[in-house]
Amino acid sequence: MPQEAAAVPIPPEVTQSLETMARDLANVQQGIEQLKTSQEELARENARTAEQLKASQEQMARAIANASEQNLRPRPSVAPLPAARKPVPARQTEARAQARAPLQLQPRQ
Repeated sequence: MPQEAAAVPIPPEVTQSLETMARDLANVQQGIEQLKTSQEELARENARTAEQLKASQEQMARAIANASEQNLRPRPSVAPLPAARKPVPARQTEARAQARAPLQLQPRQ
């Protein structure tokens, strides 16, 4: 006598829960794939940034070496202009002009 497997009906609540879990698992799997893709993209971007940084450092080192070889020194700064003078009254100006004027030699008689 063959034994027949009795089919036990699954309650609809369990079926619904299994379907919800299957959808949730599919969403989690999709999220994991998106995270993997983002991580790979970030790793490539970090590698590019590291290469750019290395190239910049090498360029700076060459510039510093060139400057050292040429003994470049900072140029002296330009001296500030002297402050403006105060106006001198006319009497003092005339007296100064006369004092500075060359002496006129008079012929001897």
